[in-house]
Parts: sequence; structure tokens; C-alpha cells
Amino acid sequence: MTPEVCVLVEAFMDDPLMAYFWPEPERRRRALPFFWHPRVEARRRAGFVDTASDSEGVTTVLLWERPGRHVPMSKPFSLIRALGSATPRALAASRRIESLRPATPHLYLAVGAALPRARGKGVTSELVRARIDSSEIDVFVVATNPTSAAMAEHAGFRTTRELVLNNGATLRGMLRPA
Repeated sequence: MTPEVCVLVEAFMDDPLMAYFWPEPERRRRALPFFWHPRVEARRRAGFVDTASDSEGVTTVLLWERPGRHVPMSKPFSLIRALGSATPRALAASRRIESLRPATPHLYLAVGAALPRARGKGVTSELVRARIDSSEIDVFVVATNPTSAAMAEHAGFRTTRELVLNNGATLRGMLRPA
């Protein structure tokens, strides 16, 4: 696993959206590397991957999509392997999540994650602000848990729409105007 994938696996192990895809924690732990690897690689090719590190290695990862572009998935078979029997549930949720995105061009923060040792130090906020400050258009994110929603609000994002999943998780589409 790449360092970025390792961060995403650890950071999203207890995330409500990932728990919706894979309710059983051990299955989730096995699936997450296959789920995150193609996403990281796709953003390396056609988006942005921002990271921060400390003396022990990568601690924070942000995956971005450029305005007006949907990043095609690299290695779709890896994704199918990861999802397994969760494929119908995950695809349906993904379509609903996509519907939260604004119709106007925007920079999309597809994923943001930090290891516990990097949390509360402003590292993620600094990375987000650097990318926002270089953008001349709206920036959008889907917050999958209350902590990420609070962080986004602190960075100037406002909830535009909410989506409640069958497991009770509330996802928030959040926009930060240019």
C-alpha cells in the first residue's frame, strides 16, 4: 500500500459512509485498501493529491477533482473487488452523493483524511486553505461525519444539501463560494 492509501484506510475505518458500504468492521478493513488505491491513482493522473508529513511519514491526504472534470476510476476491477456484495448499495449511494454536487463548475475536495497524530494541529486546514486560496471558483466537499462538517464550516463552507443514508448517517454537501 502507498502511504496515502495507508492514511485513508486508517482514517476512514470508522467513517459512517464506509460503515454503510461495509457494516462488518473486519470486511471493511480488508476492502478499504482496494477501495482507496484506485481513487488515489486516479487523482494523481487527472486531479490533485495534496499530502503533509511528519518525521514518521505521510499524515494527511487530500484528493481533489479539477473543475468541470469527473476523474475516471483507475483499476475498476480493484473497486469491484473491494465492494463485493456491497456493490449495489455503494453504487446507489454514489449516485445520490453525486447529486449533491453543484451544476456550476467547482473544485471538488473528493476526500480529506488525517491520521490521529496529525489531528488538531491545523495540518489539514492548512492544506485545504492553500488549495482554496489558489482557486478562483467555488469549492465543494461532501462531509461524511460531524467532525469533517465542522472543519469545513470553519474553512468557510456552508451546507447546501443533506443526504441521509439507510444506516442513519447524514452526509452534507458543502460549498465555499469563490
